[in-house]
Amino acid sequence: MITVTVPLATEWPFQLDLKQGQPLSAHTYLGVGGPAENYVEVSQTADLIAVLDHCHRHDIPVLVIGEGSNLLVGDKGVRGLVVRNVCREIRDLNDGRIQADSGVLMGRLAHWCAARGYAGLEFGVGIPGTVGGSVFGNAGCFGTEMADILESADVWTAGDLTTMDNQSLQFGYRYSKLRHTDGNPVVVSAILRRRSGDAETSRRRITDLSRRRRETQPAARSAGSVFKNPPGDYAGSLIDRAGLKGRRRGRAVISTKHANFIVNEGGATASDVWTLIEDAKAAVRELFNVDLELEVRLVGEGFGKDR
Repeated sequence: MITVTVPLATEWPFQLDLKQGQPLSAHTYLGVGGPAENYVEVSQTADLIAVLDHCHRHDIPVLVIGEGSNLLVGDKGVRGLVVRNVCREIRDLNDGRIQADSGVLMGRLAHWCAARGYAGLEFGVGIPGTVGGSVFGNAGCFGTEMADILESADVWTAGDLTTMDNQSLQFGYRYSKLRHTDGNPVVVSAILRRRSGDAETSRRRITDLSRRRRETQPAARSAGSVFKNPPGDYAGSLIDRAGLKGRRRGRAVISTKHANFIVNEGGATASDVWTLIEDAKAAVRELFNVDLELEVRLVGEGFGKDR
């Protein structure tokens, strides 16, 4: 495990509860991962920016997480500071647009819009993450993705706060420019387009999409889709056809319901999960000559002997 040091090695200037050695398994959907050397939760955007600025000035490694739905945290944990973003204000701009803090849950945003008769964001119930993470990775489901509704995002990068419009984010399939931008970019807030609609129609669509998700995805703890779908095929189908549904390593299992999900049956480690990831990649490459690309993000240290 990572050895906990003096908090951040500098004076902590904020009225925020800084903790050492916080287990990150408690803050990820998959439920695995070692401790954060330092950990803090931030509920105000101004505080989030101030903490990021402080870490940048003092060369402190910082990782911002939301719900931890698309993360695999290493068994040895994460050095520096982990900031859990719970900034969750939603503002109606009353002109066909909504401004949402980056810590807003996509499911909550979908219900918030439906209650007001706003359409276009119902797909959010299928994304178990936050607005910030969804912009970063252009999350989507049921035929809609963030690129379809995003007007602009305020992004902190290496001490600077800038507004990036849809085009400048260079969205692609489960991709935005931020994935390969230096300076540890963090989405702070986003302006999203919505349509006028009918509250009851939106509620029915949310109910239908929620049902479809339950029918097609495992209920056990997971990090969501492990791999991106390759062109012209589906990662889950390839893994299934390779005969890996139900493959087990320790307490981690490739789901028998959807093979692009790895579930934690209780007590799984990051090393268990990483071994299954390698098993799936190797089998699909050998049988179908397809190199699967990770959708889940790996953070921290401790994924087995080679990582």
